[in-house]
Amino acid sequence: MKLFEPLLFREGHPVPRPDFSGANDPRSVLAAHVGHFALHERTSDGSHLLARDLLGVHKLFFTIAGDGVESSNYLVDLLRAGHPIENVFSVPGGHYVRVNPDEQRYDFVRWGQVRFGPESGGPGQRRTLAQLAAPIRAALEHTFRMLAGRFAGRPVYVTLSGGLDSTTIAALASKSFPDLRAVTFALRDPREAGPGADLFFARRVASDLGIAHIEVLAHRDEVLALLDETLVYGQDYRDFNVQCGLVNAAIGKAIDALHPSGPRPVVLSGDAMNELLADYAPVQFRGREYFGLPMLDRGRIRRFLVGGLDSGDREVGIFARFGVETVQPYALCAREYAALPSDLFSEAGSKSRLVRAVMDQRIPEYVLARPKVRAQVAVEGEPGGTLALLVNRGIDQEHLKKRFARLLGIGPQALGQLTRAGYYRFSTNYPATSAPTARTSTLLSGA
Repeated sequence: MKLFEPLLFREGHPVPRPDFSGANDPRSVLAAHVGHFALHERTSDGSHLLARDLLGVHKLFFTIAGDGVESSNYLVDLLRAGHPIENVFSVPGGHYVRVNPDEQRYDFVRWGQVRFGPESGGPGQRRTLAQLAAPIRAALEHTFRMLAGRFAGRPVYVTLSGGLDSTTIAALASKSFPDLRAVTFALRDPREAGPGADLFFARRVASDLGIAHIEVLAHRDEVLALLDETLVYGQDYRDFNVQCGLVNAAIGKAIDALHPSGPRPVVLSGDAMNELLADYAPVQFRGREYFGLPMLDRGRIRRFLVGGLDSGDREVGIFARFGVETVQPYALCAREYAALPSDLFSEAGSKSRLVRAVMDQRIPEYVLARPKVRAQVAVEGEPGGTLALLVNRGIDQEHLKKRFARLLGIGPQALGQLTRAGYYRFSTNYPATSAPTARTSTLLSGA
């Protein structure tokens, strides 16, 4: 089964694939690359080498079937091929597995990890904000130089909400891609275009940056019609990911319609920043709290959130479903952001101060001063967007879980084993082999 085309750079230059020939230790080869990737390679001794990028941006599922190994970015591909979910496993981000079915040999190896900064700078070690911002600025500029070379001649979009994260990506991308277009989703509701709404701010940012702006405006039923695809290709039933995934499904569908032929379009997003800086705040709506976090210190929460990027495919998987390639520039700079001391952004307004230090005068003041609004909430104050849409239609967490299981053709008990502590199910020892069975899929059948 075909895997997504990897986004790989070595020494700042794009490469099609890592070269494992003559390498005794795949760790050194993988560590020499930066990018988003899920790889399945055959080695000279007949083994299968499966490797996944540092944060697990590209998903990778596999099963051992007879004397071979089958893999896919999508869990549903393996299930539809008749493999029981009990015999399907994931490769965690920053790991590789080497499988030799003939010899029943299995290596499970961590090739890289994100190292986090201390809780604080420590006595005598505290650096100024300018000093902390310098390596991040350098990493972002280096990343966009690489991306400009890699995607020259391709249609490039940036998902723009008018918030700090997406505006920073848009400002950097506008200097690297002369034909850059911004794209913003909103429900067809006057409130979702008024002051305090993502669309309101996105229009202003796009105008100030001088980039074309595409508005994806959808009726509620049009969005709900994308729910099944969002569940299956977003590979998650948790409500916060489904709500966000619906936004991306609507955008992906719109971009796909704009490019019936020609080079494959690319979307740049601001995803991963919320996790790297633990930038989540709870939202109350109709008696329930959303986006709540465990009662842990800031450093531990960051580790928990970044680890959780391993599961859920709200961007890459959903956009790929519509033929759109996704790039998360912040994920490509994960080491630099993770190195920041946690107390740097523990106070109100600290993220804005960091962005100001990184970007100098390139971010408008009205963006720096804007309160945090998540994409699925869409407006300041009482939540709107896809969060309110699902809740108001009675589509709660339990409904999403049951629908997800039915679409994949698996039972609730098996579904409960799919993710553990934010990671897709994986095996550290030689896993059970699969014997495909004929199955009738209910995928997107409306059943």
